[in-house]
Amino acid sequence: MFRLLETAIRIEPLKGDGLTNVLHLVTLADGRKAVLRQPKIARDLPKFVVPGAPEVLAHNGRGDVLVEYVEGVTLADALPVSDEVWRSIGEAFRKVHRAGLLHNDVNLYNIIVSEHRATLIDWDNPGQGNPLDELAAFEEHLYLHGTVLPQAFWAGYGHTPDLNLLRVHRIAGCIGWLASEDWREWEDDRSLRPELLERVRNWRKLLAQWLADQLRTDLLTAEVAVLQHGKRPEDRHEQRGPQHGQ
Repeated sequence: MFRLLETAIRIEPLKGDGLTNVLHLVTLADGRKAVLRQPKIARDLPKFVVPGAPEVLAHNGRGDVLVEYVEGVTLADALPVSDEVWRSIGEAFRKVHRAGLLHNDVNLYNIIVSEHRATLIDWDNPGQGNPLDELAAFEEHLYLHGTVLPQAFWAGYGHTPDLNLLRVHRIAGCIGWLASEDWREWEDDRSLRPELLERVRNWRKLLAQWLADQLRTDLLTAEVAVLQHGKRPEDRHEQRGPQHGQ
């Protein structure tokens, strides 16, 4: 596959939670460690290099990649983490967004953290877009793991966006994800371990419940506004004064 693998000292399955890739940890002849990532379905590689992303050591036309190994643990496995780690995660997002790019798959298994560093890995689908979409997606994945974005993240990111606007992006992203083909593809994936399949099924339930809660909250807010106004809509219609043009 790759010439670097011909002289590798060791190749072993890498324990992880990849839903779309098969992973192996490779120890190269010079002692360096790398990750061999093989997509379950062949795909094109990104057409540009992302600043700060792990170095790609080799790749082929099928989408197999031999990439620099990043020391640390996934954010999913590290939670809860310190404010210092959250600031470093915010800084990692800031570097990418200031370069005009999005990672486009910011689930917690694609963020490797150590005591003083955070690295975004698995750069399969980088692109351009609105950073609020990515921040909303990250917030959504944190929700699926039972936590929220703390202020320390925004300190590292450099600023806090309009949180109401971020919520709108999250609602739109949630609807888009629920309507996507991801769920059917995971259900049809015979290689997916039972615990991973159960996880994504639970994610779908949580997303649907969160979306229902947001829509219910909006409706309740509108109802409260009417009550605070003092009259029901039909009462205001019956008793309103002259309108323009009358």
